[in-house]
Amino acid sequence: MTTPPASHSTEPGISVGELSRRTGITTATINYYVRLGVLPSPVKTSKTRAIYPAHFENLISRIRQLQEAGLNLAGIKQVVNGDPNSPLAAAMPSDRGATTSLPASGPISIGDFLDQSGLDSDLYDNLLAANLIRRPRTGTDGAPAHDRRDLSAARAYARLASAGIQYALLERHTEYEPLSKAEALFLAEHLGAASRRSPTTQPVQLVAAFDAIRRYLRSLQLDEAYPEWRTPKS
Repeated sequence: MTTPPASHSTEPGISVGELSRRTGITTATINYYVRLGVLPSPVKTSKTRAIYPAHFENLISRIRQLQEAGLNLAGIKQVVNGDPNSPLAAAMPSDRGATTSLPASGPISIGDFLDQSGLDSDLYDNLLAANLIRRPRTGTDGAPAHDRRDLSAARAYARLASAGIQYALLERHTEYEPLSKAEALFLAEHLGAASRRSPTTQPVQLVAAFDAIRRYLRSLQLDEAYPEWRTPKS
């Protein structure tokens, strides 16, 4: 008799029907995920019966979250199976806390950050609380600090605020986090699909090219939604 894989033997198994009931997806979909390799193969107990480890329930929940974020099944397979060579893993939200140290180059103290960004302290605090700007990390001197990406975003918020846009509207950027995540995953797919490397096709250049395309397509939509946006205001 074949011994089940060790990863399956430490937890009770459930039938595909029970897994379907717990997750709310059809047995056909579960079997499809297995065929594609998105889910690992279950333990076969006979020609017509298989036992699924209980942790598959969490895997399916993860798959649905990734689908809602806009990732296709090929990308989900890379993430769920932990492909170390996949840039998709780096695009996924990190579970690490905000204590990660900044790179040695360019840490910006909070005082300098406020001066250089043009944010007032109240707006800064609100943006931090809403996670619209990352919380300061540890600088090279051990003090809390931001980096240049944070500063670029802060300057953008400050410019919008200087135009009279109230914080209540700025805060609504949190509503579009799923869109940002989907776009990041779509970009990661581009990076993973790039097969030719040259000085002009390094990831940073490809990110810039992707951003140019997204800005262009967004501007076309803006032309329809707000045609006068190009007209200077007196």
